[in-house]
Amino acid sequence: MQSPRNKAISLAVAALATVAALPAAGGAAAAGSGCVAPDVAGVSLGMARHALSSSGCGVTVRQLPAHGSFVTPSSPDARQLVARQSPRGGSRTRTVTVFVEPLCAQPALPGPKHAGTEQRRGPTELVAALYLQGGPVKTSPRCRNALPEAGTVTISTAAGAPIATRRVRDGHFAVFPLAPGGYVLSGTFSRSAGGGQVAVPPTSFTIAAHRTTHVNAVARVP
Repeated sequence: MQSPRNKAISLAVAALATVAALPAAGGAAAAGSGCVAPDVAGVSLGMARHALSSSGCGVTVRQLPAHGSFVTPSSPDARQLVARQSPRGGSRTRTVTVFVEPLCAQPALPGPKHAGTEQRRGPTELVAALYLQGGPVKTSPRCRNALPEAGTVTISTAAGAPIATRRVRDGHFAVFPLAPGGYVLSGTFSRSAGGGQVAVPPTSFTIAAHRTTHVNAVARVP
């Protein structure tokens, strides 16, 4: 399956070839008869406009409503994705109406979908990850997933005595085989934010036999 970008480029090239093949003498008549609409669903509005104009089609843009983390820009944005079109690709028409998706609005560092602690059936161990969350809000065609940050994770007893430390790289988790009981996780990030080193708030958790405890430790930044 072609990517949206390759699809739009292929459509634009095909449209240009079709326009070039029209007889010069019948150009005015051909323009008056409309165009054959290319299929632009799934590509960006910028690419869709290029493919449609290359085919000789007029373009009308309709914005789909905002929902959840998605916002509708005040005016159509070239990055918005085309959800559907009317008429569909291959139809003869004068104008194609494209319905575009809203943009996802997220902090520069989106953070995990689920912060804190949860247990699942599995080995008796801890799987921990460090996340930064915050920063200026940015918009994009699709929502971005958070990735674990590089840093140092320290596990202590409930009384505060350190028992294990792991360094983790970007995109990785720290795994600690631990006996059942209560513990505290703390950590610091390798990269600074706001001019200084950032630490996650201490997080208490419990290890249960034959259960894997997952902790997503989050530090919020301005």
